[in-house]
Amino acid sequence: MKRLWSWAGVVFAALYGLAFLALYVDYVRRSGTWFADLPLTLAALPFTLTMRALNGGSYAFGGDMSGRVAAAGVFGAALAYLAGLIVESVIRAIVRLALRIRAAGP
Repeated sequence: MKRLWSWAGVVFAALYGLAFLALYVDYVRRSGTWFADLPLTLAALPFTLTMRALNGGSYAFGGDMSGRVAAAGVFGAALAYLAGLIVESVIRAIVRLALRIRAAGP
């Protein structure tokens, strides 16, 4: 990969970060009720599954674990950035191929 800068990646990461922050604010507002951190836990699922694999099968995550919540937000934003980078790279390659075919002409 030549370039690692991606506007789509930045947009995806920002959207994920905003959604994750909104879910955390929702958790704080509903703290103390049943399943208050369920949406936050689902948003942090990639982080939790990765940490379980690295820890050997056991890893706890909850909304009251502020360090883990921050780490999950950064991890998810990084994954969203990579997804945006891949999408943008594929689109750029398709456009480049189409322009090359068009330039070759009939």
